[in-house]
Amino acid sequence: MSQAMTPPPTGDTEVVLVAHDPLALAVAAWLDSKHGRSGSTRTRDAYAETLNDFRAALSRVGLDLDADAAAVALVAQAWAKGSKRGRTVKSTTVAHRLAVVSSFYAFVLRRRLLPLVENPMALVERPQVEGYADAQALDTATVRIALAALKAEATGTGLAGDLAARDLALLRVALTTGRRVAELAALRWRDVATDGVRVTLTVQRAKGGKRMRDTLAADVAADLLRWLHRRHGPELGTLPADTPLWPVLKGGGVAGRGRIGAALTAQGIAEVVAHRLNTHPHALRHSFAQAMERAGATVSTIQARLGHSNLATTGRYLTQLSKAENAYADALARLFGADEATL
Repeated sequence: MSQAMTPPPTGDTEVVLVAHDPLALAVAAWLDSKHGRSGSTRTRDAYAETLNDFRAALSRVGLDLDADAAAVALVAQAWAKGSKRGRTVKSTTVAHRLAVVSSFYAFVLRRRLLPLVENPMALVERPQVEGYADAQALDTATVRIALAALKAEATGTGLAGDLAARDLALLRVALTTGRRVAELAALRWRDVATDGVRVTLTVQRAKGGKRMRDTLAADVAADLLRWLHRRHGPELGTLPADTPLWPVLKGGGVAGRGRIGAALTAQGIAEVVAHRLNTHPHALRHSFAQAMERAGATVSTIQARLGHSNLATTGRYLTQLSKAENAYADALARLFGADEATL
């Protein structure tokens, strides 16, 4: 059976040639890989914004990403420390900017997407940054008081009771699993496995593309199931798979940017944490890690629960969290106590 052939172009046919831009393709491939690893559009967009900002700095001196490595490095050194508002840029910010750009070059070198021989960021002097310098766990007594107040409020009726029940379940899941805020925001009914008493949550795509599962403690599972029964009643067993666990319940504020019933975004969850515990969401993850260590968990177990890629990262995490603690503080207080001084 013969196939129809497309006739060759005649003199009257205009042939359009599409320009091949290896640099544009390299950037697109890198961003696609970032989205594929994390599953986060927000992460991809943040990386794209940083790289575009760096390209703009290069463009101002007539360069681009594929220029001579030494020249690119000089621009990067100044760009990473630059501030549009004239403020001093934190070392962590400088290091992050350089790490993002370095990630691009490492990717294209590994894939041989551009005719480069070295990563220009290897020529840049990077600031010394203490890992997890801002890591800080919450005071457990303060958290217990706040959660007890929420539990009492959750017995009430109306919107206030609904909000308290949702927030209590959300905060207890966060504090006892150590999940990242984006992972919490992504949870849907399909991620819940329960026999009516025990509950296992599955994070379909954690950082690095990992799939994480958490079996909740009995009382945490009870708080979650109470909230879900309160919200959905008899329909709980027949909910659509994509029903969010933490829906928007009222308008206004960051959490209210979505429509009522839509899933709280990561920013919306951050607003809940700020309102209920007066802190940022990552502090809940810090608190989880510190509580695990104090409960006697091994570093490797904490690493597995946090989803860290290597043990050294978890070690730095825990070291920073306990940095302010001094096991000899009470003994020193007694030694230098003023009430027992002999004159």
